[in-house]
Amino acid sequence: MAIVGISGSPIANSNTDRMIEAILKESGKDTKFIKLSKLNFDPCRGCAHNCATTAMCGVKDDLHPYLADIRDAEALVIGSPVHHHFMTAWMFSFFSRTWCFLHENKTLNNKPVVFVSAGIDSVPEKGPQTFNHSIVNGHEFNVLGHIYFQSLIPPCFKCGKGDVCQRGGLWRMVGRDVEALKKFEITPDKFKRWEDDEQMVEEVKKYANILSEI
Repeated sequence: MAIVGISGSPIANSNTDRMIEAILKESGKDTKFIKLSKLNFDPCRGCAHNCATTAMCGVKDDLHPYLADIRDAEALVIGSPVHHHFMTAWMFSFFSRTWCFLHENKTLNNKPVVFVSAGIDSVPEKGPQTFNHSIVNGHEFNVLGHIYFQSLIPPCFKCGKGDVCQRGGLWRMVGRDVEALKKFEITPDKFKRWEDDEQMVEEVKKYANILSEI
């Protein structure tokens, strides 16, 4: 398996999914796409006595068959929307299961990785911060880069209380202004697509080309 893409987005056909899939397709390599929210899997159970000598997780669930693909891949494309200023629970659980690769042989050490994320924050560093955690950094990946799409699509757009709630992402997006919140209209054009952002299109092409040469 040449390149494996892994999405931690729970949304069907999300921006995160589509960015990962586009990178995979445009790389021209053999690829596999894994959507974690469609799998029934547990986080790490801490049974190191089962994986320390084998460097492979012993928990047999929906994730297990993909672990060998991830181990053997030439490169990985890993993506998650920003939830609560962090990667999603699916992505964190996935990384916890990769503990089996963190023993003395450090199986994924120097594995080329492109990170992908999407969220409402305008700070460019927000994307890389999504994956800035010891459970990720412990692998000592060869990080080729990080694509962050400011989607500006908070859950408030769908919850039904977005025009009155003073807790969610939309509240921050309107500068915590009560009147601006009341006047904000949730219309189809508010659901941004990365494909309509020229910079994102170029970023996707750039990393697909980099991966094509691995």
